[in-house]
Amino acid sequence: MTNELTLVAKLRVKDDAVEQIKAAALAIVEPSRAEAGCISYDVHQSVEDPTVFAWYETWTDKAAIDEHFEYDYVKNFFAIVNELAAEPPVITLTNKLT
Repeated sequence: MTNELTLVAKLRVKDDAVEQIKAAALAIVEPSRAEAGCISYDVHQSVEDPTVFAWYETWTDKAAIDEHFEYDYVKNFFAIVNELAAEPPVITLTNKLT
């Protein structure tokens, strides 16, 4: 059994914040992917509702996720999220079953 975890996050932003959050989300992709514990890090935008964004991230273990959330660029991103979110983000940690 592996210790790998997948983080699934969903964020709905205010109607006038779509481009700003998109730019902020894309700005942290490369540094996140460069982290030692990152296996994959992808950001998606809903086709039906452009105010909805989703993250699918796979990490080596919980410690890698915890470390990720301590980087300044991630903290800065969440400060932006707190200003632009229409509702609180939902973050779920999952284990792959198949």
